[in-house]
Amino acid sequence: MFASRIWVFFLVLLGTSALVSLPSDNVRASQNDASWREQNLTAQQIAWLEQHPLLKLGVDRSFAPYEWIDESGRYTGMAADYIKLLEQRLGVEIKPWVEPDQSWSEVLQAASNGAFDLMSCLVKTPEREDYLLFSEPYLSSATVIISKQSQGYLGTLDKLNGRTVAIHKGHFTNELVKRDYPNINIVNTASLQQALEFVSSGRADAFVGDATAASLVMKKTGILNLTFSGHTDYQSDFRIGVYKANQELAAIIATAMGSISEAERNQIYDRWQRLELPNGVPLEKIGIGLALGLALLSIFAYWNYRLRKSEAAHRLSRQRFKNLVETTDAMVWEADVETENFTYISDNAVRILGYSVEEWLQPNFWHQNIHPEDRDQAVNYCRTQTSKLLDHEFEYRFVHADGQMLWIRDMVNLVVEEGRPVVMRGLMLDITERKKAEMLIRESEHRFRELIDSLPAIAVQGYDEQLRVTYWNDASERLYGFTQDEVLGRSLNELIIPASMRKEVHRAHRAWVDKGQAIPAAELELLHKDGSLVPVYSSHVLLGSEASGKEMYCIDISLVEQKKANAELKHLAHFDPLTQLPNRRTFSDRFDQMMKRSGRDGGRVAVMMIDLDHFKEVNDTLGHAYGDLLLQDAAKRLTRCVRETDTVSRLGGDEFLLLLDHVGDIAAIERIAKNILQQMSEPYTLLDHRSYVTASLGITFFPDDADTEEVLLKNADQAMYAAKGKGRNRFHYFTPEMEVLAQTRRRLLGKLREAIPRQQLEVYYQPIIDLSSGQILKAEALLRWNHPDGQISPLEFIPLAEETGLIIEIGNWVFSEVARQSQQWSQDYQVELQISVNTSPAQYQDDYCCKPEWFEKILIEGLNPARLCVEITEGLLMEPDPSILQKLLMFRDNGVEVSLDDFGTGYSSLAYLKQFDIDYLKIDKSFVSNLSPDNHDRVLCQAIIAMAHTLGIKVIAEGVETEQQQQLLRQIDCDYAQGYLFSHPLPADQFAANWLEPDSTS
Repeated sequence: MFASRIWVFFLVLLGTSALVSLPSDNVRASQNDASWREQNLTAQQIAWLEQHPLLKLGVDRSFAPYEWIDESGRYTGMAADYIKLLEQRLGVEIKPWVEPDQSWSEVLQAASNGAFDLMSCLVKTPEREDYLLFSEPYLSSATVIISKQSQGYLGTLDKLNGRTVAIHKGHFTNELVKRDYPNINIVNTASLQQALEFVSSGRADAFVGDATAASLVMKKTGILNLTFSGHTDYQSDFRIGVYKANQELAAIIATAMGSISEAERNQIYDRWQRLELPNGVPLEKIGIGLALGLALLSIFAYWNYRLRKSEAAHRLSRQRFKNLVETTDAMVWEADVETENFTYISDNAVRILGYSVEEWLQPNFWHQNIHPEDRDQAVNYCRTQTSKLLDHEFEYRFVHADGQMLWIRDMVNLVVEEGRPVVMRGLMLDITERKKAEMLIRESEHRFRELIDSLPAIAVQGYDEQLRVTYWNDASERLYGFTQDEVLGRSLNELIIPASMRKEVHRAHRAWVDKGQAIPAAELELLHKDGSLVPVYSSHVLLGSEASGKEMYCIDISLVEQKKANAELKHLAHFDPLTQLPNRRTFSDRFDQMMKRSGRDGGRVAVMMIDLDHFKEVNDTLGHAYGDLLLQDAAKRLTRCVRETDTVSRLGGDEFLLLLDHVGDIAAIERIAKNILQQMSEPYTLLDHRSYVTASLGITFFPDDADTEEVLLKNADQAMYAAKGKGRNRFHYFTPEMEVLAQTRRRLLGKLREAIPRQQLEVYYQPIIDLSSGQILKAEALLRWNHPDGQISPLEFIPLAEETGLIIEIGNWVFSEVARQSQQWSQDYQVELQISVNTSPAQYQDDYCCKPEWFEKILIEGLNPARLCVEITEGLLMEPDPSILQKLLMFRDNGVEVSLDDFGTGYSSLAYLKQFDIDYLKIDKSFVSNLSPDNHDRVLCQAIIAMAHTLGIKVIAEGVETEQQQQLLRQIDCDYAQGYLFSHPLPADQFAANWLEPDSTS
């Protein structure tokens, strides 16, 4: 009995597909079309059908058994029968509208452009929903994995990660596999048959697609080395698709399809169904279990045939079969469906898993010994498939009697009686070693993939001995524009080799294949699909295979970004990145060429230096982004003002240089200069603002004014500043007098640099009087330059020091000298006299200013910081740099007060006074000099004093020279006065003698 039971079990495993012959009479409609239309459609829908008696249908020419065009040109198949039912119900002609050589992917492309009214047999995907409306499914089929029989059972799609899968172009699984399994390499073929041939020939590892259609193709074409080797989670639910613009037709089709009866559907199914297994065993069960079952069955069948006539022979056969089973790692079992308890297990289970047969037959034994992490999933899967009357197989971990974990593949066959499963029979295989190998392979693949992923995109192409493409990865597709479908099997020369290189490539390839002369790696320019050239670094590998002969692999790395970066670097080396104008380097190169040409032909070259007037105000008020926009617009305007042979260059900031070659006469230069002034003075539209600037131009000539670039640029600079000095928005030629002034300025600057080390600078002091008491409480420190040739006015050297940056060094020296002098007077005269020190805005832009070490140097040991006060100008308050406010606050934090000089001559506001924490205002002497009882200056001074007092700020009046001015200032509550009425600025020793004697009170 045991032997007969095993026989039945393996006989079921051996089930194969069989063609079933069914009647081929046409499917008949259940109702007359006219009566059906009247009973089921609205008047509007009937009217629509009458207006459209012919509907264009998009079909797949070779998708048997669902639909195809036969040799006589007739549309046939399961879907075709449904379309005939629709024609009968709707009373219209639905005509397949497909070209003789049109592929399925081309049909889909045409459908997306509205070429068809409806499509007959489609699976709904997100991509297709963009242009089609879908009916409910009317046919379904499994989507399976097919591979070579030698590869064994694969199982699921995740086993194909990193491998090549063939899918015919246009099949819905293309979209889903790319989305769900991005590590699978997909090769698209023109047809389902070609996809299967790819797998059969080894050019792909597996096929993924419709089980029914694939089976028919394999039988029809005689592809015998393939087998169903796994299942997928995808279901081929076929629907009718209606072009999205045909909303009315979509509703009509939905109604008509819903009216097709179960009897009509069964009649169509019975006619066309061609894949059926005995006892309901699905095709995907033909895998590893089938191979083992075939081997065991062959031996058993042979023994049973020879000895079946005798009982002794039968017992011997059973024993031999049992012995054979016991020597394998396949455990045969049987279990009750209702209780899920084992009723039989082969003896080799004791050897393999360590448990006795008696333990296996205990209730719930199987459940309890499945690995806890796999238990629920394994049990639930088995129950679900059993409830569906489906044979199944699955993998899980099982705990050995000694505690170790083994992997089991369980293949289950159901015995069904009266529509109910009653017995489960199966084969358990120990696949632990295979699982370990798979894990090692996955780890190796993972490490390799991490390595590849960490590198830039690498394009790999494979070619055979005839230079035909055999491999083309995704990176190659991105680099060269050709898809895998477009290149596989085609000659390399047709694709990416430029015509000029083809002969040499062929020669080098033959020398490599025939003589082993390797092709050296090199930089090349290969063809893109669009005809453009792609720079790559290409290296080569030659592999040998017994099956396919020699294969060449090219490994290409794109140099597009590198070349682009090199070009950008080269451009940046010669052009200004903001305006794209030539920079100083390019200007010099072109100037050198023009001077050489001028020397040969005797022509003149004009050099113009252009500076934008009031550009700083745009930057300060609107910000640098707006300033950049203005500079870009200015560059375009300048370029429009000159010839193509001339050069417009940006020197830096808001300064531009123009080179004008072959200058004819002064009149032409003046026309250009006036045009530039006009263009530059036009309003600038900067996003949401309109700004106005002008330009000042300086003009010089080669070789008239100088014969070197350095001198000519200096001349143009002097002329440009002369234009600014005369009111801006004008041009000025360089003159020899300018050079004289420039030389004088350079000599003065040289002397100024030597003034500090030669101790020519000296600090003078002018008293500041408290008007309420008449006492001296403050003094202002004023810098003087005692040059051997005579004292030089601060009006001459202070602007020069500020322009050149010397003011920073000089200012620090003044601070130190005043601090030293204050400390000395405090010790000698016991006075707390506050001394004000004038500062320049340039000093606050120095990084060293106001650092802790700066204060440590200035505020010498024992000095009371309150005896120092810094004087700033109103222009400093307008600076947008937040660090200036921070530095002024650091004076306050260190005990040094702040005074605002020349108040009333600039743009100060109450907000600035409050923000910068000002201690003193100094009314400019221009208001004090004309002060009288009833004039406007008195009113202004009184208003300034009242405002300052309201803010807690004290007021100092400068330039007091008469008793009347002093009296009027007392009347309007001015706090302090300073001027020649009290004293001129004096050297330190004379100031002390006049103002710091113990008996001095005024």
